[in-house]
Parts: sequence; C-alpha cells; structure tokens
Amino acid sequence: MEEEKYLGYIKYDGPLVENGLMDGRKQAQALMGFDSAVRYFIGKLAPDLQSLDFEIPVRIRKGSWEALIPETVAGWAQAGLGVVATAYLAKAAQKMAEKDFSDFGFKDIFRASIDGLIWFARIGKHMGNVSIRNFSDVRFDGSSGLIGIVNAQGEILYVPKHVLDIYSQCPANILESVANNIADGRDLVIGSVEDGMLDEVTIDSSEKHIFCQEEEEKDEILFPELEHGADVVLEGEITRENKTSNSMGFKYNDHILTSYPEIGSIVQYKNLIFSECRLYGRVSRLDEKGRLNAKRPKLIFRHLEELRGEENYDLFNR
Repeated sequence: MEEEKYLGYIKYDGPLVENGLMDGRKQAQALMGFDSAVRYFIGKLAPDLQSLDFEIPVRIRKGSWEALIPETVAGWAQAGLGVVATAYLAKAAQKMAEKDFSDFGFKDIFRASIDGLIWFARIGKHMGNVSIRNFSDVRFDGSSGLIGIVNAQGEILYVPKHVLDIYSQCPANILESVANNIADGRDLVIGSVEDGMLDEVTIDSSEKHIFCQEEEEKDEILFPELEHGADVVLEGEITRENKTSNSMGFKYNDHILTSYPEIGSIVQYKNLIFSECRLYGRVSRLDEKGRLNAKRPKLIFRHLEELRGEENYDLFNR
C-alpha cells in the first residue's frame, strides 16, 4: 500500500507529547487555530475563494502530536466547491500558463498557504515581535530578488517580496491559538513538504510570548461607556471562534470582547476570522451568575459586516 503524502503540518514535539497524547481541549484549540490560519492565507493568495466554505481534511498522527494536511486535500476542496472550483481552476490554469507554470491546482494554493504560516513564524522569531510591520533598514539581493530585513541584533533575514506584502497585512495573533499550547517540553513545529523536501520552523517556550498576546485582567470597569442593553455599532477585528460556546472574539480598541450571535450559529461567520468588521448589536453586562456587574462587556450581535479596507494578495499576480 502506497504511503500517503502530505503538503504540510503542525506538530508539537518534546517530552510532554512523546506518546502522542495531549489534552482534548488543547487538541481542539490547535486544530481550529490551524484551520483558521490556513483559510486566512488561502483567502489572501486566492481571493476568489475567500468567502467560500470547503473542507480541509487533517490527519492526526502519533509519535509527537501531528496534524497533517494530505495531498488529497485538492479533491476534498474541489468536491466541496463543485462548479465554483472548476471555474476557479480554469482561471488559474490560464494565468499560470502565461507565466510558464504547469500542473497548477488546489494543492499548490494549500502549500503556499502553509508556507505563509512558516514565513510568519520565521519573521516573528527573527524580529522578536510580530507587531513590527515597518522595516526601515532593509537590504536588497538583486540576484535573487529577496529583501533582507534587519533585527535589533543586526542579523539579516532574506524574505521574498510577496511574503512581506502579506506579512504587513497579517493579523498579529494568527498563530496564537496553536502557540498557546507551547510549554517547557512541548515545542510547536510548522512545516511544508515539496518533492520530499521539508521546510520547518520551530517555536519553543522562550519564543511563545512573540505569538501570544496575553491580556491582564484589571479591576476597573472596561469601556464604562458601553452600558448594558445599549445598541452599538463598533469596528474591530474578529480574532477567534469557539464553537463550543458559540462565541467569537472581537478585538475592539486593543481588547478582546466575547461576542455571541443573536440568532444561529457562528459557523455562518467563519469566513470572517481575522477580518476587520463592523459589528451591529447590543451590550451585555451580565456576569456568569446573571448579575448586572460584569467588568468586561459582552456583545450580542445581529450582523457582522466585513470592512474591505485592505487589498488581498492574489497568487496569480506575482
């Protein structure tokens, strides 16, 4: 039986996962975070697919804890999208043919998306801060077309220009859900596979803080102007989803507020993860016991409207 081939993966490596076991909630968080991050890059690389829903198959493999995207993902995606996928690939084939590419398909989009995650981690590690988006001291390699970015230690990392274009738009917390599971004895590894060659980046416990934005709880009331029951229209970023609680994270003025749809499931909004949105809803100050004294407001929204302020990077326009 032929061994199944993979496009890429995330895995946790180290003594804490040498038997392949990890807490169920941590596994769910890792898988949802991986799924959301890959979809974000797919939307940037192939804008026509941004608002479409399709399945991303993932296989869990024991040893270390690994989540692998198989090469058969192309068939899954095309089957889920049907005629849309056929039309999209026809457009893709025409554009890539003009640039002397061949055999282009969905798996190339998925691999490029995983490569985007690898570069995000690599740049973040190099700079020590994923919030840095302006690189004033850069070097150019004319022979390769790469751009060298310099960190505080004077070290240079050469990066493809299109990678920097995407990185400059990428949410700072895009790896937070998977990086949160990093601990002493459990490193995060993101990798891609092409023609049998591996490209990996590892994030260990000393680098976890670069990708996780920890928010301290304070005693004072947060946003006192957001009074219980008030109708609001707020602009912010959708940062995460939690299917168990049917909630989403909404980043408003540098704070993450838990938000719930007034009607229905958050699944209908999954394409908005990591997007800038306008939220229409009302404020709730009820705490876990139903008392009207929550210091951090919750939002009950009836509608989310995506703000189209930034442009996508189309894979075919490279």
